[in-house]
This record gives sequence, C-alpha cells and structure tokens, in this order.
Amino acid sequence: MAALLGLMGGVSSLSADDTTRASASETTTNGASSTFVENHPELTQPAAPDLPNLTLQEKPAAEDESETATLPPVKTEASPEEDPAAHVEELAQHLLVVYNTNDPDSEDLAAYYAGARNIPAERILGITCPTKEEISRSDYEETVRQPIISYLCQKNLIERHSAQVRMGELTMNLLTTTRNEIWAIVLMRGIPLKIAPDPSETRSMESAPELQTNAAAVDSELALLPIFGLPKGGFVPNVFYDEKATGIKRVGPELAKSIILVTRLDAPTPLEVRRMIDDSLYAEKNRLAGLAVVDSRGMTDAKNGYTLGDVWLRSARDRLAMNGWIVEFDNHDEIIPATDPCNHVAFYLGWYAPNAAGPWVTPPDRFVRGAVAYHLHSFSAATLRSDASNWAGPLIAHGAAATMGTVYEPYLMMTPNIDIFTKRLLDGDYFAEAAYASERGLSWMTTVVGDPLYRPFHTPLQATPAEARLFPNEHDDWILLQQTLHDLAAGQMIAETNLLKEKLDGPGTGGVAAEGLGDLLEKQKESAAVEAAVDAYQKALRLDTEPVDRIRVGLKLTQHYFNHGQDAEAQEELELLRNLYPVDAKRFGIADQLVPTSIPPTKPAPEKPTANQPAVPVRPPSG
Repeated sequence: MAALLGLMGGVSSLSADDTTRASASETTTNGASSTFVENHPELTQPAAPDLPNLTLQEKPAAEDESETATLPPVKTEASPEEDPAAHVEELAQHLLVVYNTNDPDSEDLAAYYAGARNIPAERILGITCPTKEEISRSDYEETVRQPIISYLCQKNLIERHSAQVRMGELTMNLLTTTRNEIWAIVLMRGIPLKIAPDPSETRSMESAPELQTNAAAVDSELALLPIFGLPKGGFVPNVFYDEKATGIKRVGPELAKSIILVTRLDAPTPLEVRRMIDDSLYAEKNRLAGLAVVDSRGMTDAKNGYTLGDVWLRSARDRLAMNGWIVEFDNHDEIIPATDPCNHVAFYLGWYAPNAAGPWVTPPDRFVRGAVAYHLHSFSAATLRSDASNWAGPLIAHGAAATMGTVYEPYLMMTPNIDIFTKRLLDGDYFAEAAYASERGLSWMTTVVGDPLYRPFHTPLQATPAEARLFPNEHDDWILLQQTLHDLAAGQMIAETNLLKEKLDGPGTGGVAAEGLGDLLEKQKESAAVEAAVDAYQKALRLDTEPVDRIRVGLKLTQHYFNHGQDAEAQEELELLRNLYPVDAKRFGIADQLVPTSIPPTKPAPEKPTANQPAVPVRPPSG
C-alpha cells in the first residue's frame, strides 16, 4: 500500500460569497425470501434464460509487496471486437435487491423498486438484520454478509474455491470466486449504513496508522463479497478504479469475480426513496438536463494537498462545459451562499462544509427531477436518516435522486474522484459504474446512494429531441440550450447574434432558452447584441413563473443596464423586483441592494498538485 500512500492528499474547510458562470463558450438473505414472494405475487416472473459463466481474478501486486497481497490482475477491458455499449442493458439481469425483514418499509420499497425495474422475485432477498444505521463488525458478518453469500451459493449464483495468496511474508487462505452472476446489489432503506471500528480485529491491509481502521461503509465492504478472508483493516485497492478516465473498464462477468457494485436506495423517509426511484426513471427516459453548479474553493497552491479537491472539481467543470452545460462555477473559499438564486439544477458538485447549507436548503428546492448532487466532506453521509445533518440526507430530501458520501473519515485521495465520476456518467454509464470507477479503494468509507441502474445520459445529447413546441417546456429548453453550447464549443456554430436568436428564440421556446440567449448575447461585441440581450431577458421575465427565476433574470438585466451606463433603468429594475417579490427579495439579498459599482473579478484556476502528497484528513485541522 505504500505506493498508494504516497498519492494521498487532503482537504480542508471552505467558503464562497461570489459566483461566476462558465459555459462551453467561455472555456472556463435468509429464509425470508419465500415470504416476500408470497406477499408480492405480482413480481413472480418466468425464469430467466441461462446466463453466461462468470469467474475471480484478484487485485494486482503493489510496489511494496511486504504490505500488499499479491494477486493476478482482473480483466475488465472490452476486447477490440466488443461493442463497449453492449453491456449496458445486462446489469438489470444481474442485480440483487436486498431488504431488511425487520423493517416493513424496507420490504415495501423493495417491491416498489423491483416492479419499476422488472426485477424477478428470485433476485429479491430479505435478510434479518438490525435497523440502526451503525452496526458492529460481528453484526455485519452474521446478519448482512453471511445471509447474502449463503443465498447466492444456495441459488447457484456464485461458485467459489479456496486459494492461498501471499501477502509479504504471510500466506492467506482466501475464498475466491470463479463464477458470479450477481454484478450489482441495491440495498433498500432499512439495511445498516456503516460498520463501527472493532478493536479486537488487528489485521490490516495498511501500515500507516491512520489507515488501519476496520470501520467501513456497508456498501463498500459488501463490494468485496466475491473475496473472503482479507484483513478487515485498511482499504483494498479497487480493480475497477478508472484512474486515467479511459472509460474502458466495464461491469461484466470478469469484474464480478472480484467485486460487486453495491449501492443503496436510502433517504430520510421512505417516501423520498420512492421519489428517487421515480425521478431516476423519468430523467433517464428524457435525458437529464439543467444547470450544473460546481462549488470549488479557489485553491491554487500546488504544494497544498487540499488543492487536489479543487483540481477534480475544475476538471469536472471543464468536462461539463465542453459537453454543452451551463456551469455556475464558484471559486471562493466558502460554499455558495443561500442568497444565490440558482435553480433547475441537474448536477451539483462541491465542497467543503460539515452540514448542508446555502441554496440547497433554502426554499425553493433547486433540483430538477433526477438530479445528481455530491458534496465532498469527511462525514457527508454519517447518517442518511436526517434531512438537516451532514450532506447526503439533506440533498436527497431537497430533491436530488443520486448522491455519494463518506460515513467516517476517508482521507481525500480515498474519496471519489469527481472528475472520473463526471466523465463516466456523461459517457452514458450506469450510476453504479460511474461511482465505483471513481473509487480508489474498497472496504472503506464511501456509500453510493441511488439506483444502480440509473443512466441519466443514456440518450446522446444530439439524439435528444428539442424541436419547436406549442408551449414552452423547461426541460426541452435546457436540451436546446445545451445542444447550442455544445456546437459552439465544438466549433460547429458561430456565435453571431442572428444565428443565436434563430436557434434559441424560435416558436415554443420558453424562459430558460430566452435567459440562455441573453447570457450568450452579453458576450457578443456586435451593437445589435445589446438590445437583443435586453429583449431576451425581458422575454424570460414574461415567461418564467417562479420568483427565484424572475429575480435571477432581473438581476442579470440590472447588470446589463449598469454595464451600458443605464443606471436609472438598473435602479428601476431592482425596485420592481423588490416590490413584486418582497419576501424573496429578502431571501435572495436584494432588499437593500444598490446598483452594483463594479463587476466582481474571478480568481485564476489552481495549478495541478504534485503526485506526492501527504496523508491528510478531509476534515479541516483543528485549532
């Protein structure tokens, strides 16, 4: 593990009080199973056809063999003649749904999800385990891991054999897998979240003291179900980690010999879990679209290990922008303030605060259906049952459909690589694939919260219809706007006023398209663009219905007037917003705002940190 330790980076605290926008044009079971079937006859389906044989390869040797098990590499790459997209419809046929028989809601949710995703009854498993979120290591082994592996063996879904594996001077007797027909598992609300540290277990995969803990997220521990007998302490390198973001590594029979992609459908309430399921199905049918918000810390010191988090975020921002997304990018130390009037958010990535704050918990809810949201913090998923504590629970409670988080201190380098996650998701991968491709280690702290089968970008952008409509539609407006920005970024369209108006001001376009047009025209130097921008913003004000949207557009119009020396018009627009929306004006900080006197400067992008970073915690240092 020493080679990995040399790559460890860290994270500290953050803040933000100012935002800038960057767009593409800017570059910037046990026996309960039968009971479940009896209770839910509607789920009984014909037996699935014979599935191909599946087998286990283990993780490659690390540079320091005295610290790492020596295991042959796993084959996870698509062969040249294989269509990389051919795997994508298979995952549902290899998915196991697990619920807790001690929690009635858990069983109901399993039935709801299985019905929505057409999962047959033989792949729905009830286990009897504690209902609390944190459990002991012995409870995990006896009530979670053992019932699941027993069921897989009983149903001939997995074949295992014993093997001796060298770990330095030690030889470990492991159970490894030669065939596994379960490629993914989804844990329903009611299954415990995390495994408390157990001082009686002293074996560890790591030599560094801070990495020897045997605490872990249940999801991350279950991911190693195909291999039994490894030390519980430390993390196990993830063979699916896509470090170079190639997108080559794919879920399939080879990977399933080493790991299983485990996610959970969990939230503060059962109702929110149902909403997560529904929203994921809706979004993948229509393609997820909306605003992207990336909240960095503006860190530039390449010698500071914490800067790595910002590098991930900035890379994700650029990747989103080149895919045509409008990206609201914040590069200040604090998180985006509650006064930020962002809305229709489809993608949120940020750090670093202990509890959800800012626009994400300030009315109205800002997320579109199916939104993916992730906030990097040491304990962002310490609980999923609260709509106020930490981040994962509140993000879901306020409308997100998918998130990730850590249940105990993970250390920065062992948190999901946000850039890899973003790339894999944008490439059309399953949510489970994107999440696990971004994780350097397993048997560690990350929980993945969402439908493993969720594919928000299954339909390519340019294949998504966004034709003219009789009535404005926000989703189609976002698709149209994103297609336009993508074409601009790819050099397939010229940013000329009349061409932009022709594209974004056609019949049936609504407030979103009009606002986006105004934003693009603001960047043009043609004289015709000045009045055209005013017309676009005024159209958006007429068509937008939510106060938050009208305030945001009104502020843009105010800024436009000010930038062109029209101070009286700027002040008049501000007064109009205050009079029309007095409560929201206070909420969004414009009740006493005067006409701006300057345009806030942006901060430079940070330099890329060096590869050698110290092992530092995600939480900020005390004192």
